[in-house]
Amino acid sequence: MLNFVTSFGDTLPISSLNKSENFFKGASYLNFNFLLMKRFTTNVGARVDYFNTIRNRFYFSPRFSASYMLTPITNLNFSTGIYYQAPLYIWLIADERNRELKSVKVNQYVLGFDHQLNEDALLSVEGFYKDYSDYPTSLVRPYLVLANTGAGFSGSDDNFSSFGLEPLVSSGFGKSRGVELSVQKKLSNTPYYGILSLTYSKTDFTSLDGIERDGTYDQNWIFNLSCGYKINKYWEVSTKFRFASGRPYTPFQTDGSQLVSEYNSRRLKSAHSLDLRVDKRWFFSGWTLITYIDIQNIYNRKNPSGIRWDRREQRVDESSSIGILPSIGISAEF
Repeated sequence: MLNFVTSFGDTLPISSLNKSENFFKGASYLNFNFLLMKRFTTNVGARVDYFNTIRNRFYFSPRFSASYMLTPITNLNFSTGIYYQAPLYIWLIADERNRELKSVKVNQYVLGFDHQLNEDALLSVEGFYKDYSDYPTSLVRPYLVLANTGAGFSGSDDNFSSFGLEPLVSSGFGKSRGVELSVQKKLSNTPYYGILSLTYSKTDFTSLDGIERDGTYDQNWIFNLSCGYKINKYWEVSTKFRFASGRPYTPFQTDGSQLVSEYNSRRLKSAHSLDLRVDKRWFFSGWTLITYIDIQNIYNRKNPSGIRWDRREQRVDESSSIGILPSIGISAEF
């Protein structure tokens, strides 16, 4: 047994883990649709989940949605439901106590409307609220809720947080709320198409210490624009632009340590990039050859992806995504 000291000063027991175990999961659902007065559509359903490895093995999840036709081209929509997610397998086999964990519960509410701008264009606006409860939190690290660790396994740079090898309890909770606007234009008689979406959201979680903190993946503003123009049946050009606010991170001290009081208190710089693609089609008897040139991140933006402590250099290392990435390709349609 070795002890690993995190950058926050926590001591974690680290040992080799070599286990083989069988789990069983099952689920069933029922769904009904109703049309009332030719304007009001409802959907009522329920789901039952079973997982044989945790104490509370059965979970019941009711769902409901409704849509009201305000006009022939405008609908008002509402949906709500309860959703569950079972604990990760590695948490359950790493520590027997973790089999007392509950499935993560989410109460979700969505209200919005959609409006047909014309035959090939749709505008929609939605507001949402998600209430998270029974999220696993660490008994060793009372500031840590597993929602902030993601689903990957980043190792020592991430203080082994996502592994969940320590004793956990279902005491974390949080909320996410926001609004999203989208416009979709399909390819039709007009030779252009595209999808535009703009989202503002806010997510935070509270762990055992009772302090509400920004979620690690809380990017407040996200904007996406994908569009294309079909010049003729041979040539097509398309582009994609992405923008996202920087996500939270915890700064390092000059000695490589991190402070719990500054957990997720800073944010990375915003990220954005522009892609450009040109397609050329060659028509033959019974099949089509497609060649293309695709340039991702055409203005070579070095978007920040995270920070880590470089133990060799004894300094903060800011990692970034790849810059400009050109490629060519070929495909065939029969």
